Amino acid sequence: MCVVLQVLSLANNQLSSLPASLSNLSRLRKLNLSHNLIAHLPACVYSMKALVFLHLACNRLDSLAENIQALVELKILIVEGNSLHTLPKGLCCLTRLELLNLDFNDIKDVPQELHYLSRLERLACHPLDKGLHIVHNPLLKPIKEVLEGGLTALYNYLRAT
Repeated sequence: MCVVLQVLSLANNQLSSLPASLSNLSRLRKLNLSHNLIAHLPACVYSMKALVFLHLACNRLDSLAENIQALVELKILIVEGNSLHTLPKGLCCLTRLELLNLDFNDIKDVPQELHYLSRLERLACHPLDKGLHIVHNPLLKPIKEVLEGGLTALYNYLRAT
């Protein structure tokens, strides 16, 4: 296996899992697993500590493990179009995130610690925009109303609770 590989796209392959040997890709910086059949993020992905880009859109994910916090270099995390119900607090440890796309999931609430993600500069609408993509979810009150004031209003609300 090519352990110096930096970019790997396995998109559109009907994959439901990955071989554990992929954990040897310690230098991998970009991983695209979008448009597959993945229901649980394979454990080997959490070993890819150099990842700055992780694309998981359009899979069958219903949760992310707390282990997501191991990917401390992540700048872009795309998990739109899955079935996420909740977000792990560990996600809030990824303080380098500049783009977090959570749109088109089943998220009703967000962790209070979300305000730690200070590099997410705004609520984003266009898929290519940096920031937090979350408005296309069945968010409950008061989060949905707070979001109308933008990301700063959300972070202020979360800090106060």
